[in-house]
Amino acid sequence: MFVSMETSIGVQEPPPGEAVHSTARLWASAAAVAALGAWVLFDAHPGLNWPLWTGAAAAGLIALHRHKRADSSANPVLLLGIAATTIAGAAAVTASNRLHAVIFASVLVLLAMQMLLSVDPSWSRITARFAVTAPPVALFHAVLCALRRAVEATEHIRSTRARAWIRGLALTIPVSIVFALLLAEADPTLARWRDAIDAIVSHWAFLPRVVFFTALLGLVVGAYGYALTAPTMASSSVTREPARWLGATERVMLLAAVTALLWLFLALQVGYLFGSLPRMAATDMTFAEYARRGFGELTIVASASAVLILLSERYGQRDRHAPMARVLALALVVADLLVLSSAFHRVMLYEAAYGFTTARLYAQAYMLIVAAALALLALEVARGLDTGRLFRRTATVAVVLFVGLLYWNHESWIAHRNIERFASTGQLDVAYLTGELSADAVSAIVNALTLLPEPTRTELRTAVQRRYATHPLPARERWFEWNRSRVRAKASF
Repeated sequence: MFVSMETSIGVQEPPPGEAVHSTARLWASAAAVAALGAWVLFDAHPGLNWPLWTGAAAAGLIALHRHKRADSSANPVLLLGIAATTIAGAAAVTASNRLHAVIFASVLVLLAMQMLLSVDPSWSRITARFAVTAPPVALFHAVLCALRRAVEATEHIRSTRARAWIRGLALTIPVSIVFALLLAEADPTLARWRDAIDAIVSHWAFLPRVVFFTALLGLVVGAYGYALTAPTMASSSVTREPARWLGATERVMLLAAVTALLWLFLALQVGYLFGSLPRMAATDMTFAEYARRGFGELTIVASASAVLILLSERYGQRDRHAPMARVLALALVVADLLVLSSAFHRVMLYEAAYGFTTARLYAQAYMLIVAAALALLALEVARGLDTGRLFRRTATVAVVLFVGLLYWNHESWIAHRNIERFASTGQLDVAYLTGELSADAVSAIVNALTLLPEPTRTELRTAVQRRYATHPLPARERWFEWNRSRVRAKASF
């Protein structure tokens, strides 16, 4: 199945002479990246180690891929590597485990896309389906290339020159060990090194790291080996016209009905949608229900309408009704933007009444992405839909917003805003501040304690101390585990 996904580009091995020349570079680069990963990633807390290794892995792909464009600044292989390293760098900024999981998944997708594009760096290949299937497809090809390179390596080992090197190592290593042990009896530094090595070997502590290095080496060799392959003559930029199964009349009827319904809904409930009253006549809807429905239902409607427009443009038949369908689609986009602004407004009302949380902030970020996608969709409808271009532009907006969210330390902002609200509301969710927020918020909480009166100040301080007494921060961290939030949190106690 995975092979068929890449049949549009296919790969073939480079000429024999060139393959031999690139083998040493391939294994040297892969071994260096795998060794770096085994050193800084194995059994280590997220920190500087993530961008260090991601940058090294991405740089290797950039250096090894053989089909760069003349304008390297527009090369997707280069830009995807920069994006992956930038996102991985947030691991040294945030201490949130949930964000670490999202960072890991994002970097995995970007590196997989970078690897697959290394044989044919064409922007037109970046589509929604390509991005979704990139990790399994990249893994499949990396494993195949790693196995192929391993077979090639065994053939080199069986050569006459390699056998001489193996015999030399078999003689040199034991003799060197014996001399080192003898000299260790006469030098305290060598004796400490001997004892450290003995402790590692006797407890087999090195074995898991060796296994990790071996697995990482296999993946990197496969990825780099794939980058060194050459594309076949098949062009990856050929696009097929989609089957237009939605009739022109049905398309216009569907868009007209949904557009009319949405505009009627907006006209009848302008005050309800954009107002701030918690209740309406003849209802028992509370303020919380009002705001919660505003986000959930209205955002779903806006998102579903965008999908409907996309499907109708891509699979709808074109005839004399096409201009009418385009006008209806644009009218529906405008209605979606109004509905989305209402949903955003409701979340703001909910925050003003009940405080700020990461879930509410993420909801607002999602609505901003949907709004940007709707605006870009309107441009595509007006000029002719290109789904790949729409996905790339929307994904760019999403990545920029995501990176800003990662480096902003929004949890610290949320904690500070909630503590500030106490002066006007007299309410503070101590359990949320200390139980749901990560170490990103600790410094802001401790610094804002002076804004709180007693006994709330003592209650919050005690809750923070109890939380990190039960789940303490790492006492000692190596330089590559440095993390801004953990450093600030430990300095706050």
